[in-house]
Amino acid sequence: MKVKALDTGLEGGLEVVSLATGSDGRIYGGLTGLKGHLLCEYDPGTGAVRDLGDKVVSANEVYKRDGTPYTQKIHHALDTLPDGRLAGGTGQNYGYGAVHKKISEDEGGHVFVYDPKTEQGRDLGVPVPHMWIIATCTSPDGSQLFGMTYFHNDFFAVDLRTGDVLFADQVHGACWGDSACSHTIVCDREGIVYGSCSEGCIFTYDSNKRELTETDVRLPGEGARRIDALMLGENGMVYGGVWENGIVFSLEPRTLKLRELCRPVDGPRLPALVWRDGCIYGCAGGGPQYGTRGAILFECDPTASKHREVGPIRDEQSGIEGQRVHAMTVGRDGTIYAGETGAVREPRKQDHSGDIEAGMHPYLYIIDV
Repeated sequence: MKVKALDTGLEGGLEVVSLATGSDGRIYGGLTGLKGHLLCEYDPGTGAVRDLGDKVVSANEVYKRDGTPYTQKIHHALDTLPDGRLAGGTGQNYGYGAVHKKISEDEGGHVFVYDPKTEQGRDLGVPVPHMWIIATCTSPDGSQLFGMTYFHNDFFAVDLRTGDVLFADQVHGACWGDSACSHTIVCDREGIVYGSCSEGCIFTYDSNKRELTETDVRLPGEGARRIDALMLGENGMVYGGVWENGIVFSLEPRTLKLRELCRPVDGPRLPALVWRDGCIYGCAGGGPQYGTRGAILFECDPTASKHREVGPIRDEQSGIEGQRVHAMTVGRDGTIYAGETGAVREPRKQDHSGDIEAGMHPYLYIIDV
């Protein structure tokens, strides 16, 4: 395995927290960073990175007491549509540890569509006022975008043709730390969306019936409360990773039969999964702040429930090593791309403001396996 850590070099860019492969072969990344600089494009052919932040309308800036704005982000909220366009959602970058905030001052996360062919972006507005968008996925035909919000665990569906909000409700969930909402959601071939809600249970949304259901199916392992990663395999199965214990699981869409597949590291955090050549590839580990190893790449055979560690996410030439990979995608040639979040964390302050994920690793990891 060979890893290259490419500094995106974008204005205000702190971390790459969403990734999608375009039909043109380019890699698109959603960033944590400054307003107006939340979307970028990487061209594997030339190695160039381009700032597309002006194509995306994000929320208004919310300010700290000293007058500096909180950063914003596109968090697990970027997808490629069947026609080659990109769709996603924006949000702020503050949590419950932030002591100077007024939620009503935040207009809320925007849904957007970007067309690489015309290089034009379209703003579809704010589906849930005052809440920022933490995760999205899209329907198989590309007509709808589904999303979840932070802080209140709202679930919504938006018509990408008209911008109309087709559905909006809330799933049960805690409001603490990074929230108990599903940090990734996924839609299967039949238009059913999956995520996690309170006490580690699976919820589903039937986009044909516009029906949201909280099931009694629970995530595997001790202490499991929320989904960290979800993806749809080419075999039609849903695969996921559990935040608290780092377990990889499969979920059969029709029966909701859930099966534990492997545990690559001794948890927590398993925030990124992709499908390549009939196998699951993923990144596990949270780094020192979680008391675990730094990020590793693993391969899992879903038919045999066996896995192997491929290697650490480390650029041997520069010495840069990933701590908590947060997003992955596979290029058209099989190259794996990854971005991380919260690589550096400031210590807890005496004013009880909470520890802050500073996210000082603005790298796109290019991984040849």
